[in-house]
Amino acid sequence: MHALKRHLGHQIDLVLIDFRSNTLNKPRLPDVAIKGESVEHARFLMKKAVDADGYLLIQETVTHIDPKNRKVYLKEGGVESYDYLVLAPGVEKHYDGIEGFREYGYSVCDDIQAPRLWRRLQTFEGGPVFIGSMPYKSGSRIEAPRLLAPCEGPVGEVMFMLKAFLDSKGIGAISPITAFSPAKIFFEDVGDDVRNSVGAIMKKEQIGLLTEKTVKKVDAENIYFTDGTSERCSLPIILPEYKPYDFITEAGLADDAGFIPTDKQMRHLDYPEIFAAGDATALSVPKLGHIAVLQADIAAKTIAKELGSKVVIPAYEPAVLCIMERSNFKATMIYSDVLYGRKTDQTLNGTLPYIMKWSFDFYYNFTKGHMPPDFAENLLVNYLTSKKQIQLK
Repeated sequence: MHALKRHLGHQIDLVLIDFRSNTLNKPRLPDVAIKGESVEHARFLMKKAVDADGYLLIQETVTHIDPKNRKVYLKEGGVESYDYLVLAPGVEKHYDGIEGFREYGYSVCDDIQAPRLWRRLQTFEGGPVFIGSMPYKSGSRIEAPRLLAPCEGPVGEVMFMLKAFLDSKGIGAISPITAFSPAKIFFEDVGDDVRNSVGAIMKKEQIGLLTEKTVKKVDAENIYFTDGTSERCSLPIILPEYKPYDFITEAGLADDAGFIPTDKQMRHLDYPEIFAAGDATALSVPKLGHIAVLQADIAAKTIAKELGSKVVIPAYEPAVLCIMERSNFKATMIYSDVLYGRKTDQTLNGTLPYIMKWSFDFYYNFTKGHMPPDFAENLLVNYLTSKKQIQLK
């Protein structure tokens, strides 16, 4: 939305439809869940962002899309027509796909679950902790990497932050942490250099690992996997299955896995006036904020160019870029593009990536959802791609 308004100004009528009153800065949610940060620091009123950039917000729930007649139907009876439609609804988190989750399971994926985990940690007296994600299912209409885990960066961040928290409470020794993954390889979306760097930190922190494990059920004392095994568990923290919204599939806009198929300019394969970006797209693998931002930028510039704006549409060259906070003033930054056939596979460990993460979060919240200038990311990427593994103690 910001990019479209920047490139086209008053040449277009821009309408944002969203059922939420606030937007969510998801990278801050682990701080809410494990450091007790106010959830209000991870969200801001969407109306403030809309008013600042001068477009219309309809705070409503989409119930149906008619792509042939270019109409969007709303829960309270409204109908909106469009010339272009950009779909960025994200995905639903399928917590109910895990038996016992609502009573015994925890997560960090939204502004309900993150504060709930923090409240649990206030009474947690120790015991085995398991942290991992549910599997991801790919569709077959487009060529995209095939991963079994949607994104394991949050798993890494939570396990490291939780280790620091438990140690600070004096119960780390009686609370062994084990990460689990549905894939054969933990962090399958990066290369060996990054995996070895993360693995070395896990070994130092005495964090265990189980692979090829999918959760079936949790209860007060155990975590159960679909292969028939179980482990004693006092605190299961799970990233749930990503479930597409019904109105996408019901409108015939989804592939066989429920995600939106697009070309690399983020245009729907069947409806040229529909674009998509973010977790709801089939092309977004892994489900990562950095990739969503790239997709949104490409979609906005493609539309702007079609409407006469002199912009350059960037190539779709995704990379895994994320920062995992580990403890106060320490973090691990990952930049890897080997999943997409390129050669960079780097980590940066220490205080500098922690400061970068804090700076990004502050900028995003202060500007009401604007991303840092392109040159800032370009400088960072150029720096990382020119270095070998960098370790800052």
